[in-house]
Amino acid sequence: MGRSVISVGTMHYRELNERIRESIAQGSEEIVLEDVIGQRYIGAGLEKGVHIEIHGVPGQDLGVFMGGAELTVHGNAQDGVGNTMNDGSLVVHGSVGDIPGHMARSGRIYIRGKAGFRAGIMMKEYRESHPVMIIGESAGDYLGEYMAGGTIVVLGYGCGAGQSAVDRHVASGIFGGTLFVRGLVEPWQLGKGAVMEPAAAADMDGILPRLREFAVLFGLEMDRILSVPFTVIRRAGQRPYGGLYVNGNKVGRSVRPQHRNLTPPCAAACPIGIPNPVIIRHLKEGRLREAFSLIDEYTPFRHSCCGMVCPGLCRASCSRNRLGQAVRIDEISRDYHPSAEAEAPAERQPEKAAVIGSGPAGLSAAWQLARRGYAVDVYERDADIGGKLTHNIPEDRLPREGVERDLARIRSLGVRFHTGKGVDAASFKKIRSGHDAVVVAIGAQKPRRLGFPGEDEAVTSYAFLRAVREGSWQRNLQGVDACIVGAGNVAMDAAAECFRLGASSVTAVDVRKPLAFGKEMERARALGTRILFPRVIAGYRDGVVSFKEGEALRAGFLIVSVGEVPELDFAGESLVLTKGSFTTNLPMVYACGDAVAPGLVTHSVGMGRKVALQIHATLRGLAAEEAGTEPFRRENVKLVYFQAAAADSLEECFSCGTCVQCDICVNACPRAAIARQGESFTVKADLCTGCGVCAEVCPRGAITMAEK
Repeated sequence: MGRSVISVGTMHYRELNERIRESIAQGSEEIVLEDVIGQRYIGAGLEKGVHIEIHGVPGQDLGVFMGGAELTVHGNAQDGVGNTMNDGSLVVHGSVGDIPGHMARSGRIYIRGKAGFRAGIMMKEYRESHPVMIIGESAGDYLGEYMAGGTIVVLGYGCGAGQSAVDRHVASGIFGGTLFVRGLVEPWQLGKGAVMEPAAAADMDGILPRLREFAVLFGLEMDRILSVPFTVIRRAGQRPYGGLYVNGNKVGRSVRPQHRNLTPPCAAACPIGIPNPVIIRHLKEGRLREAFSLIDEYTPFRHSCCGMVCPGLCRASCSRNRLGQAVRIDEISRDYHPSAEAEAPAERQPEKAAVIGSGPAGLSAAWQLARRGYAVDVYERDADIGGKLTHNIPEDRLPREGVERDLARIRSLGVRFHTGKGVDAASFKKIRSGHDAVVVAIGAQKPRRLGFPGEDEAVTSYAFLRAVREGSWQRNLQGVDACIVGAGNVAMDAAAECFRLGASSVTAVDVRKPLAFGKEMERARALGTRILFPRVIAGYRDGVVSFKEGEALRAGFLIVSVGEVPELDFAGESLVLTKGSFTTNLPMVYACGDAVAPGLVTHSVGMGRKVALQIHATLRGLAAEEAGTEPFRRENVKLVYFQAAAADSLEECFSCGTCVQCDICVNACPRAAIARQGESFTVKADLCTGCGVCAEVCPRGAITMAEK
């Protein structure tokens, strides 16, 4: 590889750039420039295959129009670094002036220090060409102004506590691309047309390879970079300024607006698929009967599950998180839930169904089948119904009164309960012969065993929580150090109960990152639960837990919380569950809930509903229920409409992807092509130009442009 060294000094920039091109023509692939003092246009238009090392301070427009070369600056650089560059890499070990990355179309710009005003202005991308600029310290006003593509990252090194790495008007006028800022960003710092939210794992995955490159180049530690959360900043919608322009030359385009409701993020995340935006809209408009009827179509456990024990998968996916707090669906569920007797089915069916097990899955299936007119028998070996809702979840998290509200409504449908008797091979055969369909929803009670020495001295979380809930727990835990093997949500419930019974400390250990989340994790940590991972237990003896990693932990009380498996031998013959389905190897025998896949109460309720719908479709000869509508993308919400604080919890919901007949599209159409009557919209084909203004101004993203 040819290498040349040029001593620059006071050389005119034209002469310098000619010397650089001569060196390349003579075979130099590495060029070292010494004593650079402000020469402009270094690297202008250079293609791949050359690397220039610059010692000193290059002048304006370093790398302008560059097409693939590599430039490294050992010091600072002036304005316009990477101006309109097409490809390649620019590495600056110091700081740069204003407008670095101006109109950059591809390549990498890595700046260890600060950047001035308007960094990344009008940066863009095309197909696979995607520019990336990373700034190690801070950036001035108008970062990412009019940005149309690419990625900008500001790491905030050198910023003090409470100091932001960016100034005012961040992403002003943005209509493409993404910005990431490590550390503090205040809402007032955003420019018009931009929105921000905490960077999710999927967002970070996209920039991690570039962050690692940056860290290696400048000797930084990835752990430190990732120790501070990032904020991601994007445009407010598909075309945040689309409503300002109407193109009169688009008459005859082949697209037209469609009003159609999409699956909102909360419903997509809910294992039951509850359409909370529609329910909330009914409640806001005072249509309680419609709201409660819709709730009943999905779950009989609106109060106890949605309101009390579900960790809130819907809230985690809520679009309002982009403004700081999700819609309080749990509070709404407790305040607005069906309480009267369930509405009797419109017609009775001739078939009978049996459900074995009265936990959340079994009761959900029984509820849905009874609502559709089937005679339903539920068989339960315990003296009362409810499964984990009544026997395992701590009373302070789910009071018995809360469960009974929902159980009473299930009973009101005329479901026959046979309690206090387990099902064996003989009774299972009799149940099958007397019913047209059977649902196995026995849950999972047989503890998984890890096989470590001393495991017999431990108690399972299932047995512990059940005994505590039923009042039969006898052991005094006052002042005891407790250890829990496993760190899921059930383990967190067990930890909270240990503290309530007087334990002085609780430590949960797991072989992997804890699966617990939501309210269970928050409550356990607030009480003082310590979580250690990864830890593999080696044995338990004389009140000491030993780990294969060589550590040891004193524990006078040991709980194993690694899950349970179902006991299916009651069938008297091999009962095989069909993977990916609720069917089994036995005709018209189905399975759901923890017997199929252990999960949250919400998962069990959702499976119970789905298996009931499958049975109903089979018995009635109907087509299977189709999957939900097209999912809605959270970024399609126009946050500008929702900045004001909500008056109450019902007003918080954006109604993502759900038209609420706000008529903004009707009023915004530049040609008055849209009209509404009731809940129906019509588009006048002779007037509509397909300009897309209606779709861009729809606050909830319920309008899409589609082919005629």
